[in-house]
Amino acid sequence: MLARLFVIFGGFFVLVLCAALVVPYFIDWTGYRADFEREASAILGRKVTVQGDATAKLLPFPSVTFSNVTVAGGPGGRPAMTVETFSMDAELAPFLSGEVLIFDMRLVRPKATIDIAADGTVDWAIRPSSPYDPSQISIEKLTVTDGEIALRHAAGGRSHLLSEINSTISARSLAGPWRMDGSLRLDGLRSTVVVSTGKASGDGQLRFRLKADPDAYPLVIEADGNAGIVDGVAIYSGQFKVTSSDRNGADKRLAQLDGTDGEKASAGKPEPGFRLNGKFSLDHRKLGVDEFRFETGPLDNPYTADGKAAVDLGPNPRFSIEADGAQVQFDEAVGAATGLTLSERVAALEQALLALPKPTIPGTVEVKLPAVV
Repeated sequence: MLARLFVIFGGFFVLVLCAALVVPYFIDWTGYRADFEREASAILGRKVTVQGDATAKLLPFPSVTFSNVTVAGGPGGRPAMTVETFSMDAELAPFLSGEVLIFDMRLVRPKATIDIAADGTVDWAIRPSSPYDPSQISIEKLTVTDGEIALRHAAGGRSHLLSEINSTISARSLAGPWRMDGSLRLDGLRSTVVVSTGKASGDGQLRFRLKADPDAYPLVIEADGNAGIVDGVAIYSGQFKVTSSDRNGADKRLAQLDGTDGEKASAGKPEPGFRLNGKFSLDHRKLGVDEFRFETGPLDNPYTADGKAAVDLGPNPRFSIEADGAQVQFDEAVGAATGLTLSERVAALEQALLALPKPTIPGTVEVKLPAVV
């Protein structure tokens, strides 16, 4: 279950804190390395080794630092996860009442490998549960610096790299809600990212909201739905929205339609860019869009197209898009005073399509042109 992933990683971090609270700060913390490694290994189901320095103190607040931490289980005998420096500070008062409040945690250059098997099983999701109650542990601030995650997708025979992960994360409890604000690169494409979740339900699923603003494209992608891991397989489904963020381009197109220069057009309300929304489902085999609506032009009188799409994530990836354009009334086609002409609508549609990311896999696009009635 997805909640188990949060508990596993959260429990791994909290182990360090609990040890710091029962060992005086003046004792050589390195001597307790074996105890920490044994308990962390039991929680993660993988051998954990602290290869670098280890320090701890209780005053002015409990604080611990480890360097060069490795978690075994990666491909070819390599570590599944490494952390160059891990440190955190906690408040003592909540701990005395049975709760753990981590108000500042720092991970410097963490690197992890996640294997997704051919049947969709996520290896990190099938490890033993943490002995800690996730509702009793909260993280006020977790800072990740220059993180990296390698995703190995066996069903498609491909790997994807999340690199330069720089983010700030918080959690009311390990069971959620969680929030992350930051940036990362997906296979080299940089994007700012905002992620927020609800609290995990009894079946381990939780609400998962994502907003991404890629640098290379003038658009914003948003998704909101339920995510979870069922029998070790990750699934995510809900609603999505893609909107244009090219305000300068919108001003320019509006100026051309109005017959004015760019400065005069930008003084008024800019023409909205394209809007795309619909329903989706995602697993290790397929990204399916059961229905979508594409809009371009004025909000009160847009040109629309409805359709469906799918992306096969198997060894021979392909995409398919089918869309039906809306009918256009005759007075709009010839240029009514209250709306755009057919040629202007088609031009706006063309500009919107050019702004979308170019596919890197083969596929088909079927669009039925609108009728004039």
